[in-house]
Amino acid sequence: MTILVVGATGLLGRATALALLKDGKRVRAMVRDRARAADLAQAGAEIVEGDLTDPASLERACKGAFRVFAAAHSLLGRGRYSSAQVDHVGHSALIAAALGAGVERFVYTSALGAREDHPIDFFRTKFEIEEVLRESSVPFTILRPSAFMECHVHRFNGQMLLDKGGTFLIGPATKPRNFVAVRDIVPIAVEALVTDILVGRTIEIGGPDNLSNHDVALMYQVRARQGKVRHLPLGVARTLATLVRPFHEGVARVLDIGLVSDDQWPEEFDPRELLAEFPRKQTTVDQFIDERVREWRRSRVGKR
Repeated sequence: MTILVVGATGLLGRATALALLKDGKRVRAMVRDRARAADLAQAGAEIVEGDLTDPASLERACKGAFRVFAAAHSLLGRGRYSSAQVDHVGHSALIAAALGAGVERFVYTSALGAREDHPIDFFRTKFEIEEVLRESSVPFTILRPSAFMECHVHRFNGQMLLDKGGTFLIGPATKPRNFVAVRDIVPIAVEALVTDILVGRTIEIGGPDNLSNHDVALMYQVRARQGKVRHLPLGVARTLATLVRPFHEGVARVLDIGLVSDDQWPEEFDPRELLAEFPRKQTTVDQFIDERVREWRRSRVGKR
């Protein structure tokens, strides 16, 4: 039984592929850049080159696959790899390729809050692909994780404070948000791929904490004992989003996300129902930040 992982060098795709390999499953990892998949090849994955903007490569990747895990996205993409081309056209083509190859299960990574009238186009697209899956004849499971800690806690916030001595937040940044660690999504993704109990289900996945971007920045600041937290006025952020959109729609989209109010898009999540079905000790934001700050301190020692 071959499981095709699309987006195998991304955060969730790589972690899920490695977990499947550790469990003795046959994994075919579809990647754009074979060089970035050396660890997957070493772990035993079959590496195939493919691109969500190239339908023929999707047909080749799906041929002989029993199940497909779609874990790629292009939130920050532009040009050929814009969200419209990757997240909409590309994933529609991937579903068609899976159907043509007789794939018996399609597990799709959507996003918490995806809906038809979402104020951010990325989340509208996620919902549209959910609908494509629901209207297809392929058995499916949809995963809707909240914001990844690796990106929205660290990359877009704390990493700048650690590496550059400061971070910029959009507006007051006091809106509560839910964050989830990728390692806490992986077991559910694996269960959806290797068992039949989640067929036809949409699973919302979040972490234990609802915190604001400002809370997160202060947590990094306290632990690192350095860095300034600055706030970009909302009007300036709107102007920047407008100016940058023709050149980099992905960056404009991230600015737009920071501008959406809680009444337009609540981002909190109560994990009690999730944990009742999938009991486990979840990674807290506190724990995650502690790990990142320890890594940062070790890296500084190594540079001295």
